[in-house]
Amino acid sequence: MVPENTSFDDSCKIVNENQSRIDQTTLLELYSYYKQAKKGDVIGKRPGILQIRDRTKYDKWAGLSGISKEEAKQKYIDLVQNLTFTGESTPFEDKHSLAKEMLNKELNVEEYKEIKNLWKAHSIAEDNRDIEGLMATLTEDCRYEIPQVGKVYYDKEGATQFYNDLLSAFPDIDFRLMQIYIGPQGVVEEAKVKATHEKDWLVLPATGKEVEFETAIFFPWDSKVKRFKGERVYFNFDRKFYKKYGMRPPFPELKE
Repeated sequence: MVPENTSFDDSCKIVNENQSRIDQTTLLELYSYYKQAKKGDVIGKRPGILQIRDRTKYDKWAGLSGISKEEAKQKYIDLVQNLTFTGESTPFEDKHSLAKEMLNKELNVEEYKEIKNLWKAHSIAEDNRDIEGLMATLTEDCRYEIPQVGKVYYDKEGATQFYNDLLSAFPDIDFRLMQIYIGPQGVVEEAKVKATHEKDWLVLPATGKEVEFETAIFFPWDSKVKRFKGERVYFNFDRKFYKKYGMRPPFPELKE
């Protein structure tokens, strides 16, 4: 645990000494607060689409524009004080407490129907490009995350941006469901996606071609609000995918 009332400089030292034990999404958030605290609003030209790591860091910093240096310092300190370091020696029960809490949720037939019906409403709204309908299925503090590239969209404003970005890049996107799992924890779906790729999106430079890829999406359920807490989205972009559509893989370590 990080002591309370830790200064900004001491918080920076803690992060520097424990970088290997902090997850990448949190490190990116810490980086953006640090840059805002030191430099103020973002400066310099946005890196190109193929400079994915630098581009992601730039965009994260740019998202804090308008926040004062003092406020950014305090947010950095607050985040450090709530850090959980990986590799720490913790009892099994503590280490898996969140997963165990989810595992122990009891199946309620009525709630199952609510989750199923809300997911159907979400899917219909997505097919109809109904952003307002999509937002109606989400909690106010929803979170859309794409772990493969460290991209996170926060709250309904961020969720709206996620869909605007996605539909702008793939205006005719079509999700063909392959598998679906529904339980008291939420929904997991696997789908095959077909779409015309008209604009840059995440790590994908626009091709103008019809592309196909598979995706797995997690919809965590909030049993109190009776809405989804967002989505955690995984896309299957392997080296064969980039080769097929004439794109250069942004990550050299991608295997055949």
